[in-house]
Amino acid sequence: MDHLRDLTSAILACEDDPVLRAAPLANWEQALAICQRLAQSGPLLVILDEYQYVAEADPTLASQLQRWWSRDVGTLPIYLILCGSCIRFFVQNVLTGPAYGRNTGSWQLRPLGYRQAAAFFPAWSHDDHIRAYAVTGGMPHYILQFDPARSLEWNIVHRVLQRGTVLYQEAELVVREELREPRLYFSILRAIADGCTRASEIASRVGSRSDTTPYLKTLQSLDFVTYSEPLLGKKRRGIWAIADPYLRFWFHFVYPHLSQLEHGASPERIYRDLVVPNLDHFVSKPAFEEICRAWVISAANTGDLGQFGEVGAWWGPIPHPLPTNPHNQIEGEIEVVAVRGKHLVLAGEAKWKREPIGFGVLNHLREIVAHVPGADKDTQLILFGRTFDPKLQTAAAAEGVKLVTVDDLYA
Repeated sequence: MDHLRDLTSAILACEDDPVLRAAPLANWEQALAICQRLAQSGPLLVILDEYQYVAEADPTLASQLQRWWSRDVGTLPIYLILCGSCIRFFVQNVLTGPAYGRNTGSWQLRPLGYRQAAAFFPAWSHDDHIRAYAVTGGMPHYILQFDPARSLEWNIVHRVLQRGTVLYQEAELVVREELREPRLYFSILRAIADGCTRASEIASRVGSRSDTTPYLKTLQSLDFVTYSEPLLGKKRRGIWAIADPYLRFWFHFVYPHLSQLEHGASPERIYRDLVVPNLDHFVSKPAFEEICRAWVISAANTGDLGQFGEVGAWWGPIPHPLPTNPHNQIEGEIEVVAVRGKHLVLAGEAKWKREPIGFGVLNHLREIVAHVPGADKDTQLILFGRTFDPKLQTAAAAEGVKLVTVDDLYA
């Protein structure tokens, strides 16, 4: 009934109706009839936000909407938008079922990019913009929980680690809303947050005797996790990662310490002793790498880096001979790669470090690139970092190696 009362208020705001004022909408049949009447006078936009709650409160609503749309309003200038935050519900009950085939558009809204997210905190440094993005990601609801007049430290302590705040419990509520039996899913998400990226590692960590792949696939369908493979070379086992930065932060820094926080541990102490020593390492992978890949895509769209097809990462075996084993190999990785067909157009290292980046990082990149399929003399080398050694800057300019600072990322 709350939804019908809200709709009554919305209708009265558009058109005063003494009868409706005296007797608010009693059912959806009456509500749809009034919307139909309003549309006869001109174009009408009807938005049912958080539709999943409305439909769960009245299981007949989907069928009523289907009949109303097909039988009564097909020729009227009416625009109906069903929106909500429960992905599983929309996949199972809106994109299929009575509404299937009647939609004229289907949009899944994506989070804001790192640049757009930074605009909410104009007084902060770009270093803190990146740290904040690693904590909240690009979800407007999460970003709006932070106070831009306060420091990043204050916000993490009082808006994430403090009991009773939205971001203290949001991750748990989101997972429980989407998943009916969340215990194993919680364990899987924590395992990934702690660095387990292979399905076998995740299964071992959570102590599951059964294959965890179906559970990972479910999490992937809900955009909780992503699965990625190296862009070039032979097909290799991919890696799993938590998709949303806020969920990554929560499962890495909040979930393991919930018991302490629930029993009165000081959020300030948790932040000082457990978050601060590990925050920049947490930011470095994968948040900073994702930001650098997003910058490459943006630069390509503006024509600054040429044209290519995909942007991602590469990992694979590279030679590392030992005195006892000249054929020894180790796993090499390049955090930022762009490819066109089978050609490696761009290869980059993304290093979130306090100290200036020097020749060691560039030489390491060159060593790995030499073993990546599709690399050649035209492959653009690029380094991302907070600061660079002056000697490296001089050499990079002479050799055509591109250096991108944090300020460049936001330029």
